[in-house]
Amino acid sequence: MRSPFAGAVAVLLAAATLTAACAPSPGDRAPRSPEAALGDSLVDAWISAAGGLETWWEVESARYTVTTVWYDSVGEIRRMRPRRVELRKVSGGEQSRIERPEAEGLYVQVFAGDTAWATLNEAALPEDHPATVESEYVGRDVFYWFGLPYKLRDPGVNRRARALAEGGYELAVTFGDEVGAHPGDRYFYYFLDDDPQPEEVHYIEQERGEEDRNRTVWSGVGRAGRLSYVVSRLYLNSEEQRTKELRIDDVTINPELPDSLFAAPRR
Repeated sequence: MRSPFAGAVAVLLAAATLTAACAPSPGDRAPRSPEAALGDSLVDAWISAAGGLETWWEVESARYTVTTVWYDSVGEIRRMRPRRVELRKVSGGEQSRIERPEAEGLYVQVFAGDTAWATLNEAALPEDHPATVESEYVGRDVFYWFGLPYKLRDPGVNRRARALAEGGYELAVTFGDEVGAHPGDRYFYYFLDDDPQPEEVHYIEQERGEEDRNRTVWSGVGRAGRLSYVVSRLYLNSEEQRTKELRIDDVTINPELPDSLFAAPRR
């Protein structure tokens, strides 16, 4: 049976199709395709469920814990590692700080828009150290826990959706040449249940000419004030075995974060 949410989106799609058919000529404004209109409807419903644009605009900073869980070949927990995340919006961009304990000590990774750096036990790491190299990637990633549905509405993000024969919808997302760190990445969001957030997300990362394919199952909805977010992202391999999970908890919205947290260390 198709979910009530799917039915609601079908109504939106019908309205969007009518709008596209009656749209102004290409000289005035290019008409929206039904696939693009359905993609917009899916994202808009997700944004509304997450608290709406107004709620996201009110988020100036956040603090939370994200725990990475690794599983062995039989699905048992092999290792767990918490990371403490602090992030904030600043004029013209975003900044994030991640603290993660390892056997050799405490790593700190900071992405501050145009700069990225890392330390180990408060000592600055060289630019070619793995922790430094990945600072921008993980620094952007931690914003996605809260900001993803809103970012999918940004200019340069291409959204196209289709109904699935078995029920539900697939939303395919690609990026313009100037959008994101890896414009060649492709994402597929699957809306399969009654929730307006996706149940599964498959993505293909394109970096250095190589493809990295991932399948994740999303579950749980957490709330901090009016903002809602996905609690768990579970990674599965091609044999349907769980390999890794990212869990988020202990969320604080709009804590005061001093500039010193994001200041680069002296080398």
